[in-house]
Amino acid sequence: MLRQLKIIVVVLILSNLALGMLGFYYLRAVDRKYSELISRAVPIMHQMQELTAITTEAMRGTNPALFGGSAENQREATERARAALDRDKKLRDSLVQTDWDPTRDNEQDTLQNTGETFTKIGRNVIDLLGAGRITDATKLREESLRPAFERYLVATREATGFVNALSLKTSDDFTERTYSISKIMLGLGSWPVIIMGIFLMITAVFIIAVLLKVFVFPDEAA
Repeated sequence: MLRQLKIIVVVLILSNLALGMLGFYYLRAVDRKYSELISRAVPIMHQMQELTAITTEAMRGTNPALFGGSAENQREATERARAALDRDKKLRDSLVQTDWDPTRDNEQDTLQNTGETFTKIGRNVIDLLGAGRITDATKLREESLRPAFERYLVATREATGFVNALSLKTSDDFTERTYSISKIMLGLGSWPVIIMGIFLMITAVFIIAVLLKVFVFPDEAA
């Protein structure tokens, strides 16, 4: 019996070491996946917010009131407006080239298409303003550019919501997987206790049988 107890103790120690190593490597894997999730989602969300601000700035840059006064003022206003549109396009192109979700690209296509429409019409408005055709520029801005601007903002908000929902879903999947693995590890960790309980039950049955044979059925023992 003593030898069996020693074997159980050794097995228990080895089991705990194995479970410890398994838990360590699993936690490292979870930490790495969470780091990848954060490093992918957080920059995209930040760029989405930045894109909204730059788009609004670009739309504000096409305001005809900014193009009044001297020819020098008109030239500076035209340069600022074009620079804002260029920054908007550059950031948008960077975003749509990022891999959000390999299984879906609708949100990226919508963002790209609405953004290109806004950029194209915005440049036309700026060209008219730079040429001094304020009336034509104002009409094009209100009838075409403003609706394109609003559709572009909606697409940006939807893209932001999609990235956020995707990040939350991935995080929930990690949490569920971690919970399942934790239950498995707890189950594996409890097997020595179960074995010990079975061993004690067998030992108790054996002792009871010996006592019964000695004290209750002494004749049979003789």
